[in-house]
Amino acid sequence: MSHQFTTPPDLATDLTAISQEYRLPGLAWAVSPVDGPVLAGATGQQRTDRQAKVTVHDRLHLGSCTKPMTASMLATLIPDRLQWDLRLADVFPPGEIHEAYHDATLAYLLAHYAGLPPFDEDHQFLAAPEPRGSQAQQRDTFARWALKQEPAVLPGTYLYSNAGVGVAAVVAERITGRTWEELMHERLFAPLELPSAGFGWPGRTHTAEPWGHQWVDGAWTPHDPNGTYQLHPGIGPAGDVYMSILDFAVFAREHLRGLLGSGRLLDQDSYRRIHAPFLPGGQSGLGWGVSTYRGRQASTHSGSAETFLALIVVLPDEGHAFVAVTNAAGGSADAGTRAALSHLVGRFTGARVGT
Repeated sequence: MSHQFTTPPDLATDLTAISQEYRLPGLAWAVSPVDGPVLAGATGQQRTDRQAKVTVHDRLHLGSCTKPMTASMLATLIPDRLQWDLRLADVFPPGEIHEAYHDATLAYLLAHYAGLPPFDEDHQFLAAPEPRGSQAQQRDTFARWALKQEPAVLPGTYLYSNAGVGVAAVVAERITGRTWEELMHERLFAPLELPSAGFGWPGRTHTAEPWGHQWVDGAWTPHDPNGTYQLHPGIGPAGDVYMSILDFAVFAREHLRGLLGSGRLLDQDSYRRIHAPFLPGGQSGLGWGVSTYRGRQASTHSGSAETFLALIVVLPDEGHAFVAVTNAAGGSADAGTRAALSHLVGRFTGARVGT
């Protein structure tokens, strides 16, 4: 699909200045109003050791901004194949998981209330089974191993967990007989027409795509996507999708429109369920961070697997959604990307929303 977009010169100038101020290797950004063309632009380099420029068509790794996407895909399976209150004990045979997880539900997993450890540091994977078989087989093995361990917190207590979203995907795989990758393509990427979407480091599958960067010894160092550092398949559904900034903006606008009653993927009640606090007063929906400002709704997420950084904000009461991605993590990447997003949000709305 060829997305309609415009690049206002003044916005491009402002965002380029912000990117240069924070010394970002590259930056892509987009504004999605409810109607009309997306506003989008890109600046900087695909790699600091090459001259190729970042464009709005380049594929960028989204890290944990994958979580809202996995939650959206799972919502398409409800109520025909899945239910939010489906218990882990209804999916995994007796004795296969720790009894503390028996009553944890699909919604618990997506809202980070299942009690599973974060699995956001390399050392947490050291005791995990050696990866064998297909990606789906490795996810299943990891999920069964993780669910055998003692909970990190009592189920029903909030603890942000990549493993929880990975287990949620395995639940869907077991029920449908389809892999997470197949389900994402069939039920999310194809219906929303996101042709650039895929899995893993974008430069691993497409040689002309941006590389991520890490801050090493005072400089941005390109990360070779074919190197040893890859996300563990067990948490792929929590953080391993890539797509262009234009496709990311389409996804953001779908949730904006869905909350306002004109979404294509789900009905309005389903969108409201995903974006509502899981517990009263909480700040976690199903795959989203949720909050309010001056009585207005905000749904947000950030994502980084230590080489890229992505941000998404959906403001239904303001009629706008925003996305920004840099091909870097560490150093000034966080501050720079948030400054870019803050500039965009402030330009088009009265909101001041953190991510």
